[in-house]
Amino acid sequence: MPTGSGRTRSAAMLLVIAAAVLAAGCQPQTSLRGPGLDLALPPTEEVETPLVADENDRPIVPDAVHGKQVFDANCAVCHGTDGRGNGPMAPTLVEPQHDVLALVTGLFGITVHRPTVPSKPADFHNRDLESVITPAIMYQTVTNGRAYTAMPAFGPEASFGANKAQTLSNQDRWDANVYEMMFRTTPQALSEGKRIYEAQCAQCHGTNGDGKGPRGPEMAAQLWSWSHGKGPGIFTDINYMVQRNGADLTNAILDGGGPMPSFRGKMSAEQLNDVVDYIYTFFYKHPPIK
Repeated sequence: MPTGSGRTRSAAMLLVIAAAVLAAGCQPQTSLRGPGLDLALPPTEEVETPLVADENDRPIVPDAVHGKQVFDANCAVCHGTDGRGNGPMAPTLVEPQHDVLALVTGLFGITVHRPTVPSKPADFHNRDLESVITPAIMYQTVTNGRAYTAMPAFGPEASFGANKAQTLSNQDRWDANVYEMMFRTTPQALSEGKRIYEAQCAQCHGTNGDGKGPRGPEMAAQLWSWSHGKGPGIFTDINYMVQRNGADLTNAILDGGGPMPSFRGKMSAEQLNDVVDYIYTFFYKHPPIK
C-alpha cells in the first residue's frame, strides 16, 4: 500500500502526464485553406476550397522565379544558395532548448538542462528525402517551423518547440517552396523529362498536363474527375498535386492502374525521376524548359 509520500509522487506523476498530453494537443496547426483541413486526405477525396491560396483563401499559382528571390533572402543563410544545407549559418545551428519535458518539469520548479545538439539544415538535393515529402508538407514546415530543430516558422505563428522568424506571405512561402523543388533536378534533366513525357504521356495527359491530349475525351468519358479537370492524371490540379509526393507519382507510372498502363521496365530510374520532376512543373511557374 503506498505511503503518503508515495501517493504524492503518484499524483505528481499523473499531473506531469496530463500536462504533457495537454501541451502536445495544444500545438498550433497549419491550415492551407482555413479551419478544418486535414492534409491526410484520401487520394481520391475531392477538395473544393483551394489549398494553395492567399490570406483571403483566393487561389494563387506558385512562382519558382520569384521563389528564388525569397529563398536567397530568407533561406540561403542556412540552406545555402545551392540548397545543399551548407549556408554560412549552418555550422552554428543548434536545437532549441525548449521542449515538452522542459515545459512540464518547469511547472514543478525543476529545470532540465540538455547538452547542445547541432541542427543540420535540409539538403534539397536529397532525392530520398524529397520523394517522401509532399509540397503541402514542405509548405507546412516553412509555415510552422520544425519543432526541436533550428528550422524557424515563417508563418504567423510557430508550432510548439519551433523558433519564429519574420512572417512571409502565403505567396512568398509557396514560391520559395516550389523553388526548393527545383534543386533536385537540372534544366537538362527537365528537358529530358519533357521529351519522354511528350512521347509517352501527352497523348492522354495532354501536352500541358491538363488531360486534354488526343485521348482526353476518351479518358473523360471513363473517369468523372477527368471530365471535371481535376484529380489523378490532371497535373494542373494544384489541390491534387501538392498532396502527392515523388514516390506516389513514381509508383503510379511503374504500376499503372485502370486505363493507366504500367511502364515498369520501360524507363530507367533516372528517366523516371526526370519525368516526375517535369510533371510537377505543371502546377507552378518556372523558367522555360527547352
